[in-house]
Amino acid sequence: MAKFCTKCGKKLVDGQPCDCEKKEKKEVKETVEVEVASNNANDIVNDYLDVLKGVFVTPIDAMKKYAKNSKFVLALVMLGINVLVFGLFVYIFAGKSVNFIASLSGYGSLLRNYNVDVPISVFFFAVLLMAVFFFCLGGLLHFFCGTIMKKDSDFKSIMGLLGVNAVFTTVTTLVALVCLFINVWLAIFVIAIAGVIFLLNVYHGFTEISKIDKNRMNYVFTTAYVITLFLVCYVLPQIFN
Repeated sequence: MAKFCTKCGKKLVDGQPCDCEKKEKKEVKETVEVEVASNNANDIVNDYLDVLKGVFVTPIDAMKKYAKNSKFVLALVMLGINVLVFGLFVYIFAGKSVNFIASLSGYGSLLRNYNVDVPISVFFFAVLLMAVFFFCLGGLLHFFCGTIMKKDSDFKSIMGLLGVNAVFTTVTTLVALVCLFINVWLAIFVIAIAGVIFLLNVYHGFTEISKIDKNRMNYVFTTAYVITLFLVCYVLPQIFN
């Protein structure tokens, strides 16, 4: 009587095991090799450009595609570029702060041409601030999802989610940077709107990849965000004072 493989249904030759398991192992190995190879510089650039397009056209699809463990290096690149651009924005904004504050108090015309020498430490502190923000938010979302809600959670995937949305804020921060030389209020407006859209996108993206009940998602996300703000805006400055 002919025997068939219990896994793939292929007819077995007497005395010989089925080769389906070998094929599966080979496919898994090839998949891993492809994922590792995707971390080379050329592929990272191509992926970044793909995210750049997707985050404005199909943000949810872009987050699903790149919020993966295998895209962690890309996530770090996306976040790294964002924190550097943010640091540059804060550094230039600080240089214009005297004129901006003077305009609010009515003395803008007297200090219109007054320049302030801003220490480079302002740039590095802003970079550190934004980096801590991303890693705290990602870590807390991972903690609440995996430990509190008992859902499958991967820190690298969550950082990929933040990285995709960081591409959006990188572009908007560059726009705000240009606006600084036109009108400071306009730059602040752009940054504020970009921040709101960033949070909305991260919220919807996290909903998709975490599978947390929607009735609980508001509490999870809000708690993680509030704790992150407390650490970044209060605890971190206290450490450096």
